[in-house]
Amino acid sequence: MTVNIDEFIKDGTSARIGLNEWSKYKKELYENLTKAVIITSKSCKKYLSDIDSEKVLEIKEEPTFQSIDKLLEAIYPIYKKVIQQNNEIILIALGGGSVIDTAKILSLMLSNNMKTSMDALEKSSSSKLNEKVKIICVPSTAGTGAEVTQFSTIWDKEKGLKYSIVSNDLNRIIILDPEISLSLPNEIIISTSIDALCQLLESTWSIKADKFSIKSAKLGYQILKNNITKTIDNTKDQDSRLSMLISSYLSGISISKANTTLCHSISYPLTALLGMPHGLACGLTLIETIRFNSIEKDKFLKNTLDATNHSSSEELINEIEDIFRKINLGIQLQIYKKDLKQNLDRILPLTINPARANNNPVKVEIEDTRNIIKRSINRINNS
Repeated sequence: MTVNIDEFIKDGTSARIGLNEWSKYKKELYENLTKAVIITSKSCKKYLSDIDSEKVLEIKEEPTFQSIDKLLEAIYPIYKKVIQQNNEIILIALGGGSVIDTAKILSLMLSNNMKTSMDALEKSSSSKLNEKVKIICVPSTAGTGAEVTQFSTIWDKEKGLKYSIVSNDLNRIIILDPEISLSLPNEIIISTSIDALCQLLESTWSIKADKFSIKSAKLGYQILKNNITKTIDNTKDQDSRLSMLISSYLSGISISKANTTLCHSISYPLTALLGMPHGLACGLTLIETIRFNSIEKDKFLKNTLDATNHSSSEELINEIEDIFRKINLGIQLQIYKKDLKQNLDRILPLTINPARANNNPVKVEIEDTRNIIKRSINRINNS
């Protein structure tokens, strides 16, 4: 697939897109004798085995305050040594959203001389933080768009809360290579694809949406719609994998401006407290959130309907239901149905995250999220 996304390349980043782009870039690293710290997951190490790195950090979960502080402690002496030798050091982040978010937070902490991740969170909300340490972002999943967003997720799992650490100026090379995602199991493809779908749609009805973010979301949605089932039906189809990576990238562009809204707000305690994969947690309430926002004859969904080429919210819902059935989303959600029912009262107080829920075009109360979740649970068997 050939898609020109030059107009969607953010300042401070460059993008290399296509099969074997990662192999080509590794040769450049070798020729330039670049000093690198690798941040990756166990399943992705095979794509990095031929790189002579200063350190390899294996990421096993979403970044937390504790995990980030331990990782910084491990690489800070290396960073100082390289800098004192007047050399440049880069961070190579090859993996899913958690790997890339970890690299982004570490870059900010090293670049701005911060000792703890809590310090990074506090300073990012009150001052502008820049990525001076370059990050090579190589996403292995097509879902989060983390490679291009300015915010990085960090979790407090005990309290069931999610925060964002924000970068002002980016310093990244983004490599979208379908080869990296060819070995992903279907459950990860489904979850990450649904995350991208929610980001694309939420960014269109967000009160922060503008013409640029809607244009990006429109292109991303069409690409995702045409390729999501192909990636599951034919796991070796490199064209569809590349298309999904591009769609995910565009979802990241869209939420960089518009942010996410209610689906994501509700999802955070589902992931933190119940262990539901992030994409599934967002997708659970997508249809009922559309219904919630469709009051006053779809007044608040005008941008969404324009971006998806539909005349009504019911028409859009029918298309999403068809996508969900084709990828068997209900089978994965079924696992969490009992926990959702039993923990609903525990989850509810955490479902309205102001940073996300306040972007929703229709004001939401706790009783609204209760009804949205209940109706979503009842829909699971039909997904």
